Amino acid sequence: MSKTKYPWPLACGLVLASAVAVLGHGGATGIVGERMMGMMMLSEQMKVLAPLAGGASVQPEVIREAAAMIAMHGGPAMTDLFPEGSLEAPTEATPEIWARWQEFSGLADRLAVLGEELRTTADAPPAATAVSEPSPPPLSEWDRMSFASLMGIPTPSLQSVDLVETGSVSERPQVRTAAAVYDDISRTCASCHGAFRK
Repeated sequence: MSKTKYPWPLACGLVLASAVAVLGHGGATGIVGERMMGMMMLSEQMKVLAPLAGGASVQPEVIREAAAMIAMHGGPAMTDLFPEGSLEAPTEATPEIWARWQEFSGLADRLAVLGEELRTTADAPPAATAVSEPSPPPLSEWDRMSFASLMGIPTPSLQSVDLVETGSVSERPQVRTAAAVYDDISRTCASCHGAFRK
């Protein structure tokens, strides 16, 4: 069997996939077709990541690849697909995009930022999800005195409770979970579709 036969099925498959995508978007061409293909690609990435919403884990390399695609299609890459007045059928865009351009471009920028943040969740080792800070040095007797005690004013017994944590380690999140970022991406997409899509 000749090796030259293998590229043909691949080429035919790519042509067929392109034809199906175009037909799936009602024959959209030009800039409208480009942005519909971009939206379809974003939708596919969200489907790949959907298990995160149910609390399931997704392989880091899958998150990384999907996040890269999301980030790449956000920001200017998204807004460049919406030149003013590009409402040729079968577009699902509404004129509100250009009437509220700042809001639309803000959502596009947010999508790019969230895509990058999602990528960092895949790259961060689980132990790096929180950063420990040393506890503050113990307070001196003078520092523990309140204005009331210095002035001899009687205070409730609660004054004896030390409200400053000593000897403990405080933690603050450094990297959000992939599920939390996925949720933000979903909300961003929903906000954009709700405001600017038929």
